[in-house]
Amino acid sequence: MTWKPLSSGVAAASLLVAVPASAQYMPHLDPNLYMLTTMNMAGGANTCMTGTAPPENEIAEARDPAPRLVQSYFDAAQSGGKLTGAFRDKKKASWTHAGRTVLYAEIDQQSDPLVAAGNRLDPEPLRFFRAGNFQSAQGQWSVLDASGAVAGVYDVVFKRQKGIWRIDALTVLGADETVAPAMQYCMEPGDVTEHKVEAAGNQIEFFEEQIAKSEEKLVRERERLAAAQEKLAGSPNRSSFRERVQREKQKVARREEKLEELRENLVDAREFQSDSNRDVAEIAAITGPARDALRFRGFELTTDREAAEEKAAEEAKAAAD
Repeated sequence: MTWKPLSSGVAAASLLVAVPASAQYMPHLDPNLYMLTTMNMAGGANTCMTGTAPPENEIAEARDPAPRLVQSYFDAAQSGGKLTGAFRDKKKASWTHAGRTVLYAEIDQQSDPLVAAGNRLDPEPLRFFRAGNFQSAQGQWSVLDASGAVAGVYDVVFKRQKGIWRIDALTVLGADETVAPAMQYCMEPGDVTEHKVEAAGNQIEFFEEQIAKSEEKLVRERERLAAAQEKLAGSPNRSSFRERVQREKQKVARREEKLEELRENLVDAREFQSDSNRDVAEIAAITGPARDALRFRGFELTTDREAAEEKAAEEAKAAAD
């Protein structure tokens, strides 16, 4: 899912509408949301918390060696070889199955239930994403039994060691275990969708507070305008009274314009919240037993598809112009 411009959906930078762009601290906002806002202002790769994926060549750089690494692990597990051959040689590298996680030193002692006789690894990943901050990648592979049915899934996180991609964490999921589809992430798998839901709520709260404050100020500014007009009515020739009325009218006009902008942003924030909640619901709907994981292939959030269609339409219009 991509964050849209204010005209069609709230971007994180929209939080600065009611705050000077130069502001360096917004204590009334969640710190994580403020970080996201400033990251979006910076542009480029720093927009990863919005779900922006790295360029295709960067994704390929991580994706190309991944199947070989997982196959190397599978072959070792099936033959009784050294499982850690494809892992990063780090203390924190991990292997997980049935809720139990062991670190690098114990991985070679584990027994993988998916390497039963007749099973094979499907070399084509079900899902694969490189982190928006470029530091890791996540992929999911199915293990098929002799009949072609899914015996289980490997959920794998990759990181580089001395510039070479290696397995950093591998989770073994049996056919009856629940697995959610990997999605584009920024720093840790799952963080983008989670953050958008939180950010949407914070945006709504922020704009509602700003609207309430602005409405209160508008009441006072209209009262001051009425008082100035009353004085001018009593002394219509006083230039100072005419000037004061003009100043108060300008203040009211600016306040009304700002209030309208805030209200439009609140509408966009609520739309963004609706989209974010829909993302969560769509991911939950496809989450299920690993035996059904083949349906992960081609899975796309409605918001992602809509964003792609919008972008294509904009590019076509620009080309036509």
